[in-house]
Amino acid sequence: MQAPIEADRLWRPTTTRLSSKAEMRLPIGSNLTHPMYGEGNFSTCSIRVLECNGQTSATIAWSDPTSCCYGAQIWRRCIAKKAGVCALSGQRIATGDAVYRPRRLKPAPRNIEAMILATVMQAIPLEEPV
Repeated sequence: MQAPIEADRLWRPTTTRLSSKAEMRLPIGSNLTHPMYGEGNFSTCSIRVLECNGQTSATIAWSDPTSCCYGAQIWRRCIAKKAGVCALSGQRIATGDAVYRPRRLKPAPRNIEAMILATVMQAIPLEEPV
C-alpha cells in the first residue's frame, strides 16, 4: 500500500473536523465572552439602523468587538420586562417602556439583553442607499 503524501497528512486533521462524523468541540465560555449589558457597556459597539419595518420591527447592524457581529439583525418592538440602558442613546429604560430587542432565535444572539428605546428608534434618520 502506498504511503500518504505530505499534503494528505497535513490536511487530514482539518478534513476530519469538517466531516459530519467529527466530534463538535465548543469553545469554553467565560464572563469575558458573555458581557453584561448595562450602563457604559455599549461604548465600543457600532450600531446602525438599516431599516424600519413600520412600528413593529427594525433591521439593525450590530458590531461589538468583544462578543459579536450581526450584519442585518431583526429587532422586534416589545415592552421592557426589566430596567436597562438604551444601546443607542444611553438613556435609562424603565420596566414597561416600549423598546426594540433582538429577535429570539436558537441559539440566542449574544446581544439578546440589549434594548433600544422606541422613541429613540423613531427619531433616527435612516441612511439613504448609495
